Amino acid sequence: MPRESTSLPFGGFVLDRESPVPLYQQLYEQIRAGIESGQLQPGLRLPATRALAQELQVSRNTVLVAYEQLVTERFADSQVGSGTRVAARSHRVAAVGPRTVTRLPVPPVMARPVPRLSRATHGMLRAARAHGVRHQRASPVAQPFVLGVPALDLFPTGLWSRVLSRRSARLGSAELTHQDPAGYWPLRKELAAYLGLARGVKCTAEQVLIASSTQVLTNLLARILLEPGEQALVEDPGYPGIRSALSVAGVAPCPVEVDHEGLCIALGEKRYPGARLAVVTPNNQFPLGVRMSSSRRGQLLDWAGRVNGWLIEDDYDGEFWSDTPSPPLQQMDEADHVVYVGTLSKALFPALRMAYAVVPPDLVDPVTAAMRVTTGALPVLEQAAVLDFIREDHFARHIRRMRQAYIERREGCVAALRGRLGGLVRLTGASAGMHLVATLPTGTDDSRVAALCSESRTTVYPLSSYYSETGAPVPGLVLGYGATPPAQAALGARHVAAAVAQATRIAV
Repeated sequence: MPRESTSLPFGGFVLDRESPVPLYQQLYEQIRAGIESGQLQPGLRLPATRALAQELQVSRNTVLVAYEQLVTERFADSQVGSGTRVAARSHRVAAVGPRTVTRLPVPPVMARPVPRLSRATHGMLRAARAHGVRHQRASPVAQPFVLGVPALDLFPTGLWSRVLSRRSARLGSAELTHQDPAGYWPLRKELAAYLGLARGVKCTAEQVLIASSTQVLTNLLARILLEPGEQALVEDPGYPGIRSALSVAGVAPCPVEVDHEGLCIALGEKRYPGARLAVVTPNNQFPLGVRMSSSRRGQLLDWAGRVNGWLIEDDYDGEFWSDTPSPPLQQMDEADHVVYVGTLSKALFPALRMAYAVVPPDLVDPVTAAMRVTTGALPVLEQAAVLDFIREDHFARHIRRMRQAYIERREGCVAALRGRLGGLVRLTGASAGMHLVATLPTGTDDSRVAALCSESRTTVYPLSSYYSETGAPVPGLVLGYGATPPAQAALGARHVAAAVAQATRIAV
């Protein structure tokens, strides 16, 4: 009795039985076209001849002849026991003799119309060009000073794999059905407890909502809290992704200067009297590394109360402070004006794609409803694995280890830069987190320095690119050290020094 085929259906091949072209030739042409276009990649296993013949309702010999022609012309390799696979491009040769091509009647070639895109889509394209292109994180982690990447070389991948595998084996029907868009309930409860103990955030589990990133949460909150065209205050300099998230929501990001105490809310209120939302990084201002003063925090909360507005507090690296951070704005907020956001992607690894928001009680239902019809729920397996990782104390041990590692890496980075550049640069923001800023001599083109570093396989970011169109008061470089061990920092510092010397023509 023939064994039942376990192959998937292959309805992508269409054979014209009315055509004078033999069926095997039609099949050959279609497979070859897929290979030549790159749609069928080298190493891809082609369908088994018996299964494909059954699907196409042709004899098996038809498929065998087509496959033999592909193998003859080295478009495919065939080995007993491993089937027929697409061959490497270097192995292919031109077909021997004249080639018969199946051609179906096609309409005359016409100019391709430009797709009609919505106004919102054009807004997204503008926001991506204005705020996002310069800060793509596609640089290899192996390059020194990559920003926004934790110490992946120290992440316990084996332990994480075991936790993930164990949780996968325990998934029941409750986890396999549709999930709450606000996040996996047991993880929300665990995060509420963790945030209360570790950060001093006041919340219940219902107030903790889980999404894929802080940018997604910022965009969603802006659409919920503001009307299109309204204004939101952002730090200048600040993270370009936040400006993009606001712009895509139809909200105008309004840059406000940052001084040694944090965002200058008095200037922001005077300059943009209609603004009702501010996005701030009070614990470790990005990128300058300034900690917002207590008086400035009070002014910010007073402003939110006066305008009946909102504050989004982004505590993006709160786990990695080596000294005691100030209490979060959310803890000081008595009128429920603050939304506290954080990320697990920096605490664990970026590919996890997991962030959270602690929203005031009155926003729980509106934000959850918006998540239901937009972002939906994150995959439950990863959320459940994170829950186990926290409950079994792996998370706490990992954070303690990372804090010590980042102290060592920060010291190595500072020593390497000072050793190579001496007093030519001033290092700021070097007391916490995963990055620092190196200010350059006046008149230096920091974008050129960054470009020269890139040629040497060292990734640094021009400080000027984080400012609004008014430009940076001083040139500088933003350098990440989370993924840069001391030995790599020494190499990177040498490349930075060479780039600064070339850009400024100053011997270093």
